[in-house]
Amino acid sequence: MTYFKRYTSFLASIVLLFSCYNTGCGKKESGTQSTIQHGASTKFEGEAPSVHKKSMADEEIEKNKKLLESNPNDATIHYSLGLLYDEKGMFDESLAAYKKASELNPSMIESLVGQGTVLNKRGKSDEAVSVFKKAIEINPHYADAYEGLGLVYIHKKQEEDATTAFRKALEINPGLVNSRYNLGILYAKKAQFNEAIAEWTKGLEINPQKTEIYYNLGIAYTKINKFDDAISVWQKALTVRPDIATFHYNIGLAYKEKGDLDNAEVSLKKALEVDAEYVDVHKVLEEVYRSKGMLGDADREAEIYKSKSSPHH
Repeated sequence: MTYFKRYTSFLASIVLLFSCYNTGCGKKESGTQSTIQHGASTKFEGEAPSVHKKSMADEEIEKNKKLLESNPNDATIHYSLGLLYDEKGMFDESLAAYKKASELNPSMIESLVGQGTVLNKRGKSDEAVSVFKKAIEINPHYADAYEGLGLVYIHKKQEEDATTAFRKALEINPGLVNSRYNLGILYAKKAQFNEAIAEWTKGLEINPQKTEIYYNLGIAYTKINKFDDAISVWQKALTVRPDIATFHYNIGLAYKEKGDLDNAEVSLKKALEVDAEYVDVHKVLEEVYRSKGMLGDADREAEIYKSKSSPHH
């Protein structure tokens, strides 16, 4: 599986450390970000940010600041500001707001989880662990605190501790998709692909829009030689995100591994329709055409690949 190799390195190609960060632990889940490589890295997101959304966040910040003028000791307002600053990447301001909320209401576990999340983003892992553990002491049944703790342990490369934290989070709240996603990553890293498949399958049942889960799930199936299952997963992914050429490419690779060269050719061509600069496709198409005895087409694809992969291209 020559060309799956660059994709089967889950942990190199998938941004797992921040799967909770686009939404923030404890906030309503939206899309998360993942990075897939084809030649140069290509990013895709569940929901792209927009100027309109940023302006709305600014407006909400101003509204909350005005509310604080008449309610300076309202912990909830400070917490809301922490969330808004976090969304905008204003981590110093976010941390200050969360800390103020905790100062005003020490039992507000959400503000502690917010602090832990921001501290982890800033690379202050030890402080983040302490904050999440404090949150768990206050409420040992707050699943988001365990999820956040698991993410910190991933940062610290304490993978067994991360696994334990994610399992605890899911024991409390089985619907935490980010915990399932990251737990699956940890299983896959240990080549426990059936366990990873189980977690990711459950994750998609909960949120069928999480594109990175489809990607990883398909790769896991290829690792145990279940190419039909991988193809099925990636085909479903294309109903969610038809604009991602990598899914067409991977489907083409899977068909090639199965010896179904006609369908491999069709899928690889679709990848180029979506992304004409997807250079690796030409190399695989060359091999497909040579296997089919279409030597002229193979030579053409080889020349395109050589030209486009040149450092001067």
